Amino acid sequence: MNETTERVDPGRTVGRYRLLRRLGRGGFGEVFLGEDEDGARAAVKLLHANWAADADMRRRFAAEVEQARRVSGFCVAAILDADPDADEPWIATEFIDGPTLQQAVTEDGPRTGADLQRLAVSTATALAAIHAAGVVHRDLKPDNIMLAPDGPRVIDFGIARAVESTSVTASGIVGTVGYMAPEQLEGMRIGAPVDVFSWAAVMVFAATGREAFPGPTQASRITRILSGEPDTGDLAGPLLETILACLSKNPKARPQARDLLGHLVAGSAPSGVAPTKTEGAPRPDPTLSYTRMERPDPVAGPEAAHMAPPPPSGGHRTPPPREERSTPRPPHGEGRAESGAWGASSGPRGGVPPYHFGGTRFVGIEELAAAFQGNWGEALRVFADPEEFAALGSWVMHDLGDTRVDRALFRREVRDVNLALATFIAEAAPELPPRFRGHDASIKGLAALFHDPTPLVSGAPRANELIMTARPQVLFQMSRHGGGDSAHLASLARDVERAERAGLDFQRELIENLDGWRDVPARVDPALALVFLLRPETVLAPDPGAGAGPETGAWIRALWSRVEATSGADRAGSAAAVYGVLGVIVSMTGQRRELLRELEARKGEQRHLVERDTWRSRHDTALLCLPLLAIASCGVGGGAAAGPSPGLGGFLLTVAALAGFAFMVLLVVRMAEDGRVRSAERRRSNVLPTVLRHTGQALRRMDQDLERARRICSRPHTGA
Repeated sequence: MNETTERVDPGRTVGRYRLLRRLGRGGFGEVFLGEDEDGARAAVKLLHANWAADADMRRRFAAEVEQARRVSGFCVAAILDADPDADEPWIATEFIDGPTLQQAVTEDGPRTGADLQRLAVSTATALAAIHAAGVVHRDLKPDNIMLAPDGPRVIDFGIARAVESTSVTASGIVGTVGYMAPEQLEGMRIGAPVDVFSWAAVMVFAATGREAFPGPTQASRITRILSGEPDTGDLAGPLLETILACLSKNPKARPQARDLLGHLVAGSAPSGVAPTKTEGAPRPDPTLSYTRMERPDPVAGPEAAHMAPPPPSGGHRTPPPREERSTPRPPHGEGRAESGAWGASSGPRGGVPPYHFGGTRFVGIEELAAAFQGNWGEALRVFADPEEFAALGSWVMHDLGDTRVDRALFRREVRDVNLALATFIAEAAPELPPRFRGHDASIKGLAALFHDPTPLVSGAPRANELIMTARPQVLFQMSRHGGGDSAHLASLARDVERAERAGLDFQRELIENLDGWRDVPARVDPALALVFLLRPETVLAPDPGAGAGPETGAWIRALWSRVEATSGADRAGSAAAVYGVLGVIVSMTGQRRELLRELEARKGEQRHLVERDTWRSRHDTALLCLPLLAIASCGVGGGAAAGPSPGLGGFLLTVAALAGFAFMVLLVVRMAEDGRVRSAERRRSNVLPTVLRHTGQALRRMDQDLERARRICSRPHTGA
């Protein structure tokens, strides 16, 4: 795990652990490096204060801890200790000393060959162990896979839940866009298959260095997961087939983790699994009726006996009806246009077989649409199940004979379930108020929902929910509902589209012109643009946070000048673009500070080596002169003493010569021993100018990028 992270207040403790530094933060909490009295290290995760104040969240966190303790310790970061009842609930897991898979692939490139195969097997092993304990990870991604010296480990069970209690509510979707399964994005009840989908998306990233479902915006990435095909790069063979099976849109078609592991070890692809690609794939005939249809009594006609085929094995058994709702037919001649009004084809003549939903019998499409809108989660299951959806299509088209709902909706494969449901409701009952996933989608409701950019900037759990709602396609469907907001909603949808384009154009202009931005992906959050459109007063320059440094502020001021020079949708899009690259700015300015420190350190090292070499040269010269001076001194002294006693002078001269010779021998030996050190220092001294030159060039390029950014943002800008 990266140790160059933010330090915390000295002396802060959690349980038996003294916190050394912050390792990361997310929507649910913060992770710190902790150390106990014996020096053993742990990754200590604290729940955010806003979550800690939630009694239900505390209860679920305690359950998650107990579930996670049951996971076998191989291939995962083992739980060492936890206290769900503390003022700040926390959990301590094994500290993995190594980079994340995200860091490793970003810095060293994609994995290939046996390295990729080992990674796939190890992570699938961890997944099998997690699922065997009855836990769903729900946020498996490259940042949650640590590459330890003894092999990969899966980390972060802070948001894992027991399989039997897994659910998602309108309060938010847990996970990371890019590695979330379609049913997870749709807000449907989820289970272990979401982790299998995430595993496959992680393997695509490990093998290609790119997400499996890339896109320039969050909304486009979500749409591609829901309805598009993965980009698997150069992957081939059984591993590719296994990954494609795991990326199936249908969770029932994905292999279980233990079966996945078996296929990887055997080098075989899963059999009998529906492929991800769906073009030309057969789907149930929408004219057939299945489990949600109740046919007329036999007395209704001779054809009734064969109209309803038997339900498929394992099909849903409709509960006994509690209530029947019907739509009153207007008098003949009081029809409305087909855009949602009553017409000659708005319903069948004679009796209408009821459709069952949520324990209620419906014989009118408007009431059914209202029920769908009021129970979005259950309605999603109808649209996500091909058989259930075929039954709905048969009832609408053949039993009701309704032509207001576009029949193409039932004849195409449903890929974006939320959008399909919103389309059905808008076409079947446009008089209903606009609502999406339980949210009021009127202008007033959207203004209340998108009133604060903070959840989107911080990555809070509800951010994904907001992103799904802010998509222009969704807003266009909301505009189809009658009422005074219709035109305003359509205009807002167009403004969000324009804001996205403006933000992407701004980011691409930076990427194309700034040397250090070549690999930066262009991404603009439509939900953030929508906040800025609905709440112009929130269009404020981002705060990079404490410790960001003056360089970060300089970059933000430079880019924000583009925002100040624009208005309307362009202003909202440009502001969203700046927020979108805030992490890039903070990272690059942090690198610049490191380079400056490196430059100063190398300059100091160079001065030290030069001074040391000079001192040694003078010192060695002085040492060589000493024996000569000693011999000379003894010679003069011996000559002076030779007058009265010539033998004594000769003796002193001989002693001085021998001492000088011995001193010189010792000096030569010492210089020989020191030679290797001096040689290494000279080599280092010769290399340092190159290091200094490259470091200086990197700093100049960064400074030049900042100046180019200032010029780009100061140029007159006109929106498209």
